[in-house]
Amino acid sequence: MEINAWWRHGAIITIIIGITGLMFMGRQTYNNAPPIFKQVEDSAGRVIYTGKDILAGQAVFQRYGLMDYGSVFGHGAYRGPDFTADYLHRSSMLARDTYAIKGFNKNYEALDPEQKAEIDQRVTSEIKTNRYDAASGVLHASQVEVESFSKLVLHYQDFFTNPGADAPLPKNYIADVNDIRSLTAFFAWTAWAASTPRPGKDYSYTNNWPPDKDAGNRPSVAVFLWSALSIISLFGALGLVLMFFGRFDYLGWGHGKVSEIKLPPIGGWPLTASQKATYKFFVVVSLLFLFQTFMGVVTAHYFVEGAGFYGIDIRSIFPTTITRSWHLQLSIFWIATAWLATGIFVGPMLSEKEPKWQSLLVNVLFTAVVIVAVGSIFGEWLGIKNMLGNLWFWLGHQGWEYLELGRLWQILLTAGMAIWAFIVFRAIRPTLKNQDPGSMPYLLLYSIIAIPLMYSFGMMYKPSTNFVIADFWRWWIVHLWVEGFFELFTTIVVANFFVILGLVTSRSALRVVYLDILLYLGSGMIGTAHHYYWTAQPAINLALGSFFSAMEVVPLFLLTLEAWDFIRLHQDKSVLGVDPKEFPHKWTVMFLMAVGFWNFLGAGVFGFLINLPIVSYYEHATYLTSNHGHGALMGVYGNLAIAALAFCSRYIVDPQKWNDRLWAISFWSINLGLLFMLVFSIFPVGIFQMIQSYLHGFWFARSSATINAQFFQVFTWARVLGDVVFVLGGTVPIAYFMVTRWFSMRPVKNYQNAGR
Repeated sequence: MEINAWWRHGAIITIIIGITGLMFMGRQTYNNAPPIFKQVEDSAGRVIYTGKDILAGQAVFQRYGLMDYGSVFGHGAYRGPDFTADYLHRSSMLARDTYAIKGFNKNYEALDPEQKAEIDQRVTSEIKTNRYDAASGVLHASQVEVESFSKLVLHYQDFFTNPGADAPLPKNYIADVNDIRSLTAFFAWTAWAASTPRPGKDYSYTNNWPPDKDAGNRPSVAVFLWSALSIISLFGALGLVLMFFGRFDYLGWGHGKVSEIKLPPIGGWPLTASQKATYKFFVVVSLLFLFQTFMGVVTAHYFVEGAGFYGIDIRSIFPTTITRSWHLQLSIFWIATAWLATGIFVGPMLSEKEPKWQSLLVNVLFTAVVIVAVGSIFGEWLGIKNMLGNLWFWLGHQGWEYLELGRLWQILLTAGMAIWAFIVFRAIRPTLKNQDPGSMPYLLLYSIIAIPLMYSFGMMYKPSTNFVIADFWRWWIVHLWVEGFFELFTTIVVANFFVILGLVTSRSALRVVYLDILLYLGSGMIGTAHHYYWTAQPAINLALGSFFSAMEVVPLFLLTLEAWDFIRLHQDKSVLGVDPKEFPHKWTVMFLMAVGFWNFLGAGVFGFLINLPIVSYYEHATYLTSNHGHGALMGVYGNLAIAALAFCSRYIVDPQKWNDRLWAISFWSINLGLLFMLVFSIFPVGIFQMIQSYLHGFWFARSSATINAQFFQVFTWARVLGDVVFVLGGTVPIAYFMVTRWFSMRPVKNYQNAGR
């Protein structure tokens, strides 16, 4: 080891603690998830609906991609209602009217304040009474609840068969009345979990979320307590880390002497057959990026023109469920594909060898990637159109946000990543000889093994799995796989970039990687639980999530120092070895600088804003969540992927055909367009929604009344500026460059002693 062995010991301890915490939270989730009733009975013992109906309704919710239209427990899309909050509020108001007519022979709104108070107390008392019998598995419903369920079946039947002229769903989106009845049973179950106290507790399964005073839902004591303690954890961790940075001044990229070198011209670097074969990956990446952003534009437009796209009614072909499905899934897909190709490209640079038949394996992997991409895109459309029958889960739309692709495509993608790990291992294998198990080559090996392994946890559920338990595993992919282990892999690859170019010493790079493990995984593994606050998981997960996710801000804060290191690397001739104007990787470094900026703003500031439990209680599933999501996913991981694309393409494309001007336009357009999108639209709209949630309840924040409000509409239209700059100035030039340079690649020139 080039550095003290305690770095390795600390990393191992960190990962053990993180895995232990995740296993503990998983056990708590399995043991304390809200029960699926055997059946729901009225006072006379008649069966209203059964547990099979609930699970069938959950399957309907997933099959039709409703998580990419609305949400349950606040997880999903923002155009439609949150069906948990919607059912809860509607049922509580129906109960008020029923009791008002029975008691006073008047509608609820016609009562005087004293009479309303009497009805309010009766309804909230009924809602807050847990009448579930665990021994028999029967929920005993009151007559008013039975009547409300029957009325809401009719409401949702009308909602999905005749959604209205301004809704982004076509008529008869769900036409089967039995499907709609089962779907209503599923909504009723989520509303019950959101309002009914856990056995022996004074708060509901969802920690009293969503906010709705008419249903008696207000933030619990734990929400206030852990909000305060999470702030304490943030300042404590920040102070501790800054103390170490002050004590050990060798932390970061910019420390350690590098002998001045003269970078050889791009044409002087060898280009192996497998490296050249990665170019087709990057072309696909650029085209998927373009398609994904266009789907984002269409999805956003559905908020201001529900009937279609600038007068063209596209709902029957491309309803919002499919446009958002493609927008989200492809965001993960193109970013991941860029980094898979980068891993393949960097391997021969590290070992200076090309294994025999490596390019053949790369082409096989490319074929698999294309099959998965095309198959999943068309499968999701066919699944949502209900054209796959019982194969919807395997070939169509799984129904989970960010994991929309069918299970077969998910399995094939996992297998493809395993093949990728094998390809990279073959390339770096020579560098592993006589290396310490904690050295940089071994860390790269561990990270490529972890990526398919962690992704495989997305197959720990099936359609009949309790929604709460399935959602626990889903966030392992959305948060832990993307923000944890892919973040680690990208840091290792960037470190190798800088070492290969002679910009930093291998010792400094190794310290940065270990620091990443300690800070990112130390806070981020258990910090995954900030997604579990309101999804009917036990309160201990709320406590752990708030405490550790607050500390996730610390490494993001430190990345402002990293951004300055990138600026220094970019501008300092003594470090570059060449005049900065002649440095061939200017735009790689610029995109990495943007990563530092968005890590601080998008992931750090905007992330901490919504992770504080008391803030999250009111903003959860509003546009403030989308604000953080865009800033973190595109700002951080998108810029990282483009930096990798720029680095690798610089070696593949003939230097005479390179165009720095196109990359400059793309860089500024992507980052300014994203900033405009957030500042002028998504952020203010999110604040507006959070205020409505606080004043009227979350159901109102997600209602058509809020979406159609003048403030919401004006600022959603303002998003056009950011969208146009981002797409036309950012994604189009990258796609144009990558496609038009297909016939301008350098010839293969292997390293000495290469196998092929």
